Amino acid sequence: MKKSILFSLYLIPVVLLIGFVANFSVNVPIDDEWRLANLFEKIATGNVNFNDFWALHSNHRILFPKIIIAVLAFASRWNINYQLCLSIGLAVITFIAMYSLSSIQVKKTGDDSWHLANILTCILVCSLVQYENWLWGFQLAWFLVNLCFVAAVYALLSNHKLLPSLRISIAAVFCFIASFSLAQGLLSWLAAIPAVVALEGNVAEKRKRLILWILLFFATCAIYSIDYHPSRKTSIISLLNKPIVVIDYFFSLLGSPIVRLSGISAFVGLLIFGIFLFLAVHFGRKISEHREALPWLSIGFFSVLSALFITAGRAEFGAIQAIESSRYTTNSILLLIALVQLGQLFVRGEIATTNRNYKVVYRLLAGLLIGIIIVNSGQAIAQSRSALIYKQGAQDCLQLINYLEQSDFLKNAPESCLRVLSKKTWLVREGAAIIDKIGWRKLAKNVEFISNPEKVYGYLDKPQTSNKSLTVNKNSAIKAVGWAVLPENLQQPNIVLLSVGERQSFFANAYVNLDSPDIAKTLKSELYNNARWAVDLSGNYLPIAQTEIKAWVYNPVDNQFVQLRGG
Repeated sequence: MKKSILFSLYLIPVVLLIGFVANFSVNVPIDDEWRLANLFEKIATGNVNFNDFWALHSNHRILFPKIIIAVLAFASRWNINYQLCLSIGLAVITFIAMYSLSSIQVKKTGDDSWHLANILTCILVCSLVQYENWLWGFQLAWFLVNLCFVAAVYALLSNHKLLPSLRISIAAVFCFIASFSLAQGLLSWLAAIPAVVALEGNVAEKRKRLILWILLFFATCAIYSIDYHPSRKTSIISLLNKPIVVIDYFFSLLGSPIVRLSGISAFVGLLIFGIFLFLAVHFGRKISEHREALPWLSIGFFSVLSALFITAGRAEFGAIQAIESSRYTTNSILLLIALVQLGQLFVRGEIATTNRNYKVVYRLLAGLLIGIIIVNSGQAIAQSRSALIYKQGAQDCLQLINYLEQSDFLKNAPESCLRVLSKKTWLVREGAAIIDKIGWRKLAKNVEFISNPEKVYGYLDKPQTSNKSLTVNKNSAIKAVGWAVLPENLQQPNIVLLSVGERQSFFANAYVNLDSPDIAKTLKSELYNNARWAVDLSGNYLPIAQTEIKAWVYNPVDNQFVQLRGG
């Protein structure tokens, strides 16, 4: 019975994570993923070579993620959900490795702090605060790096009967993969040094292994630097002139998994960092007696080094960027996991025998952490839900891209569905042409335009242009509003498309996501509770002349653009 309860407690975070991804994922490439389209085209045509995988992506060499994503793309016709599933799988394997690490030299007495620490670890590994990475297939590299480092530490410190030289070789392979998955993967070599030194042997053997490990690190860096010409360069000197900005960013990064408020996040990050230093000193003084602490010291050290690396590259954007970018929490969470595990070792140690209150404090802090994670998960769900309509609209936008004009609205306006896919809309158009050519996506073609449908698909309430045209100039501002539905269709439209005059193409879009209880009441269905839409149009987006604006929805069943009445 007890085992079943414990298994359920371990399983709940994983099940909730799978449910979260299933509910809020959208099968559409986003941002950096579009840069991979050219690689896929070369693979499809047989013109790919090693340099295509080796080439820099921003400041990173993502050799192994490129290989993995390419395999998944060709296996699934670039279904992004395959990448999301792999991210979950990598995270689950990382937890299993952490669970195994926590079992090393730990006597499982009746003390429940061991399971409490591991359940907390599972909750943190699966935490929804990382929602950007969970819902963005390209970010599997973060989970891959974490797994590789934890696997390297496990190879070095686990109690199996492999020779130290073989364990170092296995760990080196994992660190090499991490190094060519994200730039901060290079830091895995440095963070693993305590584990390398802890391998059994005399002083001379330990010295030789350490020298070998450092040489492997420098060799990896040398390989990494071949033809290294990053597109974005950071001036360390300019950062040194802004020490407060750098410090604020660093601690905000460490505190972001707990709280994401300016100032408070930095304070929490400072507190987390201070507790880690205290525990590192406590266990480090007699590390030979506390070998079970070594994995968590290395994992915490890796998280701190990675945070410093990210700070060096991103501090110029200000601490608010560290707080708002949930993708960085996948790194910062490792430090929290290290604290959770080191904390349970601390309360089980000699100090705990002189003051049993330590266990009570640990359990209270664990409960507080679980409460914070629940609150953060609620916020992550709310943010993901609000972003869902825009991603679904972007998915429709991609399908209809052949009918979208090269308009200023679609290139620059925040409401543009193309800009959800990437702010570099030209990159989306190039990528869409490639995946259409390969045959991975069915982009809409030969769509029929229906101006006078028999059924009501909605109305263009404002501006009214049926009787007379609008006179547009560059200083004019027009607000287009209305409502739209797909009658007798469970899948309602995500976007409304706007055209000018008699053109059979669209210069702008609006999201169908505003409250419409009156529409739902009239049509007698709660399906239409969010059928209204609105969009602000600048005169810069329209022809400078008298013009007529029309609103349309796409009916995928009949492959038709249907005009809304009133336009």
